[in-house]
Amino acid sequence: MTTLDSMFELATELRDKGQLQDSINVLSKILDDYPVDKKTFVVYTVLGGVYADLGENEKAITNFKQATELNPKYELASLGLYVTLVEVDKDVEAIDEMTRYLTLYPASLYKDTLEELLEGLANGYMTDYEDSIRNFAKKNGVEI
Repeated sequence: MTTLDSMFELATELRDKGQLQDSINVLSKILDDYPVDKKTFVVYTVLGGVYADLGENEKAITNFKQATELNPKYELASLGLYVTLVEVDKDVEAIDEMTRYLTLYPASLYKDTLEELLEGLANGYMTDYEDSIRNFAKKNGVEI
């Protein structure tokens, strides 16, 4: 009998082997078969990552957004959304997502991003958000 967990394991194995479309097919089947499950947000996150790997950024954004709506505390989904938005030059939306997450939850994965943003400030990048970036960095123990 096929279960959500076994299907998810297959999807991640396919992704890791570079069989991205096959991974998408399995992840989509999981969402069809288990539309309401406590693990659905993880499926959307992985699906977003696979689409990002394929350069299908709008589909990646859609899936990362769905994951963050289902579980606003899931930092990996939030960070995936942030990175993909930056990739398509939607910097304001990216900063809004980072701000949403970091206002409510402590950074773990976002620490590297905050370090990169601090470096970017020195080069004139994202200076409109300097106060927020510095405050989030300080709040989360990132050296300024």
